[in-house]
Parts: sequence; C-alpha cells; structure tokens
Amino acid sequence: MWKMEGQWTMSKKNEYTIGDLLNKMLKSYNIEGKVQETDLRQNWEKLMGSMIDRHTRNLAIKNGKLYLQVDSAVLRQELSYGKSLILEKVNDFYGKEVVKDVVLR
Repeated sequence: MWKMEGQWTMSKKNEYTIGDLLNKMLKSYNIEGKVQETDLRQNWEKLMGSMIDRHTRNLAIKNGKLYLQVDSAVLRQELSYGKSLILEKVNDFYGKEVVKDVVLR
C-alpha cells in the first residue's frame, strides 16, 4: 500500500474480485468441473425444455465434452442431430467455451 494525500490505497495488482478468488479456489481444489455440472443440471430445464429434462438421466462435463445419458432412443437420435445447438446453448449459459463436443448415451 502507498499513501496519497492522507489516504491509504492498495495498488492495482493486489486487487481481486470475489469471483476471481472463488474461481482460483475452485481450480486449486480441482472442483471447478463438478460445480459447473451441478449448475448446468440445475438449469437444464431452462436451457433445453421440460421434455428433454424429463428424459435426461445423467450429465457430466469431462475434458471439454458434455456426456448426456437419455432414456429414450428416439430422443437420443434427435439430439444427435442438434449437437451444435446444445453446444451453443451450454456455452452461452457459461459465457465462454466450456464444452467442445456432446456425447450421447
């Protein structure tokens, strides 16, 4: 810290937002992916609609891939045609590219 006209201020390089600090903590504990998965699962219905949400049994994000398990072969086939739309919606949700591919099971 340095003094400027009677006030103490911190230099710019020591200032961090709470979001920055939380992201660093999540990365250091290696739980960032699990937090993203939980957040995505909680918002899945808003992103994909109630019908897709009802048939989604599991989802996971690993190594830039979104793994989706659905209980309907017909829906799985339809979703395979819309992978690019799923990628776009999920990445828009995060505001950055988190997923590069979708794997349907």
